[in-house]
Amino acid sequence: MKRLTLLVALLLAGATAFAQTETGARASVSADYKIRKGLHLGVEEEMRIDNNFGSVNSFRTGVQLSYKYRKAVKLGVGYTLINPFKAAEKVYNPPRHRFYADLTGYLPLGDFQLSLKERLQYTFRTGEFNVYQNTPGALALKSKLTLKYKGWRTVEPYAAFELRTALNDPWGTTSGARQTSSSGRTYYDYTPTGYSHIYNNRYRADIGAEIQFDKRHSLTPYLLIDSCSDYEIDTNKEGTRLFSAAYVASLKLSLCLSYTYNF
Repeated sequence: MKRLTLLVALLLAGATAFAQTETGARASVSADYKIRKGLHLGVEEEMRIDNNFGSVNSFRTGVQLSYKYRKAVKLGVGYTLINPFKAAEKVYNPPRHRFYADLTGYLPLGDFQLSLKERLQYTFRTGEFNVYQNTPGALALKSKLTLKYKGWRTVEPYAAFELRTALNDPWGTTSGARQTSSSGRTYYDYTPTGYSHIYNNRYRADIGAEIQFDKRHSLTPYLLIDSCSDYEIDTNKEGTRLFSAAYVASLKLSLCLSYTYNF
């Protein structure tokens, strides 16, 4: 644990060297109910903090049903209500609805366990927004590889890597020369071609440890390191003028703590 603490401190100190680095935090409370052997129902409430610990980003309420077949495979489906929070005005933005399906495979390696989880998720955006900049129903595939050490009785340290792929981001074509509007903004003539942009938009490293106090209570402190490269499009609301389109890179470190109660 001392080595893990030192590593976290070094990563946080070194992150200040990157201009686009942001720090944040996550805290969650969840409950897991065993319906019968292998079949579990879980609920979770999570708060996310962004802007270098300066403001609340969102509150997320989720429910999941999972089934583990023996020790090799686990299936899961779930729903998350995402409530984005606008800290400056102290109001909630329109919510988003996320549905997902998981398939996880496990491979024992002595005292270690290797797992691969594939998650297909669909996020439905509500409220008013520019449909040529944002996908109303965003599809994404997340692939997560985790190595966990299970040789200790009450503490299970782990390290993971996750790749997220956007499957239907907005796309379009430009034509003509660069022009200047009456407002002074420059643009290209733009023709949207639908939601067909597929690319990897996040690489995540995840290190932490699950601490099992007894059969009912567990606590998991962990660190998320997110390297993102989102393709951001800026158009007018009619989708006829393209002001800018570029991959925007960023790095974010999040200190996280999760508590679970098992029924």
